Amino acid sequence: MAEAQKLAIRPRQVVGKKVAQLRRDGVLPGVVFGGRKDSTSVQTDLRSFERSYRRWGNTTLLSLEGLDGDSIPALIHGVARDTMTGRLLHVDFQRVSLTEKTHAEVPLHFVHESPAVKTLGAVLVHARDHITVEAFPQDIPHSIDVDLSPLIEIDDALYVRDLVFDKTTVSIVDDPDELVVKAVPVRIEAEPTPAVAAPVEGEVAAEGAEGEAAEGAAPAAAGAAAPGAAAGKPGAPAGAKPGAPAKPGAPAGKPGAPAPKGEGQKKG
Repeated sequence: MAEAQKLAIRPRQVVGKKVAQLRRDGVLPGVVFGGRKDSTSVQTDLRSFERSYRRWGNTTLLSLEGLDGDSIPALIHGVARDTMTGRLLHVDFQRVSLTEKTHAEVPLHFVHESPAVKTLGAVLVHARDHITVEAFPQDIPHSIDVDLSPLIEIDDALYVRDLVFDKTTVSIVDDPDELVVKAVPVRIEAEPTPAVAAPVEGEVAAEGAEGEAAEGAAPAAAGAAAPGAAAGKPGAPAGAKPGAPAKPGAPAGKPGAPAPKGEGQKKG
C-alpha cells in the first residue's frame, strides 16, 4: 500500500483571465472535483508542485491539505501546459475513496535488452506506453515494468496478457490480446533508379535537321514575299490580288506610261 503524498493547497478566489497574474506570481491554479461533491477552485505553489509531479505522475495517491481543514485523498487527473514553453498552466485533482476501486492509466517502463535487437539487428515497435488498471487508489502502481529479454527472434512480441504485476491488488482493464511491443526486422527501401530512355535511331539527325531549319527560318521569313505574291504570274504589279485576272483589253504598258486614248476620246 502506497503512502499518500501531502500537498498544500488553498481555496482560490481568482478565476477567469485574471489567473494569468497568479501564474506570474508563481501560483498554479487548479480544481478539485469528483467524490460526489461540487468542484472547488484551488491553488498551490507552482515550483513546488512541478518538482513533485516529476516523481509522482498521475498514479500517486495524494493527500490535499488546507481545504476546509480536512485531508482529501486525491489523484492528479491531468495537467495543462503551455504548448510553446511547456510551463504548467492548470492542474485537475480528482477526489477518490480509499474503500472504492478506481481506474487509472499506469505508464509502462521497458527494462533489460532484447536479444533480437542485440544479435539480429531488429528494432522494437512499441504499440503502447501505458496500461489502464483498476485498483484501490492506495494500490495503484507507479509504473509496470516490461521485461524485453523474452524477445529473442524476429517477430517475437509481448501482449497485455504477458505483463507482470501484482494481480492480487490490481486488475487490467485493457484487452489481454492487445500488442505491447514487437521485434521487427529493419527494412531498408532502395531508392528507385531513374530510367534513362534509349536514343531512337535517326533522332540525332532529326534534331540537327530541325536546328538547321530553325536557323534558316529567320532570314527566309525576312526576305519572303507577301503570301500569294509568289503564286502570282511574273511581272504582276505589286498590290494585285493573288491570282486576279487582268481586265480584258487592258494593255500591259510600262509602269508610269500614259494610258492609250480610246476610240471615242476627243482629240485634244
